[in-house]
Amino acid sequence: MADKNIVEVVIDGKIYQLMGTESEAYMHEVASYLNEKILDFKKQVPNYNKLDDNLKALLLEINICDDLFKEQRRTRKSQQDLDDQERDLYSAKHDLVNMQMKLETALKELENTQKKLADQEAKEAARLAREKAMMEQREKDEDEAATKKLMEEKVLTTDKAQESKTAKALQKILND
Repeated sequence: MADKNIVEVVIDGKIYQLMGTESEAYMHEVASYLNEKILDFKKQVPNYNKLDDNLKALLLEINICDDLFKEQRRTRKSQQDLDDQERDLYSAKHDLVNMQMKLETALKELENTQKKLADQEAKEAARLAREKAMMEQREKDEDEAATKKLMEEKVLTTDKAQESKTAKALQKILND
């Protein structure tokens, strides 16, 4: 069990001994609170000092109860606000986790799409390179064929020209 403290305090000009497990400073704070309440009554209630001690005590008790109830109401309101904030925070965290999951999914989809696009671009580049090589080979083949045809035509022309000369020469010999 905690040690009990005994403290002398002044309440409404009278000295009292308070005994409790709270600290000396706390008990002085309580006495100070009571003195403030009594001082407020003296200012607000006419002829306060002439009132019966039981009535003074009752007014003080009612006022302290009123302060207690107001504090309890503020505490409940604060607790409700805190609960609401915690609920909102939980909801925000939940939304954040959902958004992070969606973001991760979207990033994976983006990565997969980028890979597919890179694959398609590589395939397209390879197809274009094959087509270009085939076109170049076709042009080369066509050039070679055209050159061969020209050479054959030249040979034929040369052969015909030679034949024509030979024929003329033979004709000349026969005519002579």
